[in-house]
Amino acid sequence: MIIQTKEMNGPARSAYMRSRREPLPMTLSNEPWCYITGKRIVDGDDARFTHEFDAWVSTAGQNMIDEWVDRGMKTDNPEWEIIYREWYAQDAAAEANENNDYFRRNHK
Repeated sequence: MIIQTKEMNGPARSAYMRSRREPLPMTLSNEPWCYITGKRIVDGDDARFTHEFDAWVSTAGQNMIDEWVDRGMKTDNPEWEIIYREWYAQDAAAEANENNDYFRRNHK
C-alpha cells in the first residue's frame, strides 16, 4: 500500500496522480499493474489511485472508464461506477478549492 505524503501533493498537480518518482504497487512478480486492465503499468504512465479499491488505474484503464461513462453507463459495472464517482467528487472538490483560492487572492 502506498501512503500519501506531502511530497506527493505538489501544488501544480493533483494529489491523486502518481508521481514519476513514486514506486507503484507490485504484484507477486514485482510488476506494477492496473486494477481495470490487469496489465502492467509502464513507467511514466499517469496512473490514478482509487481509494475505494486501494489500487492504481493506468491511463488505458482511465480511458476505458471514461468511454463507458460517455456511452451512458449502459452495462452494469458497479466497480467502475464507484471509481468514477470517487474521482468525480475529488475533481469537483479540487476545482472548488481552486476557485475559492482565486476568489480569496483577488477579492480582498
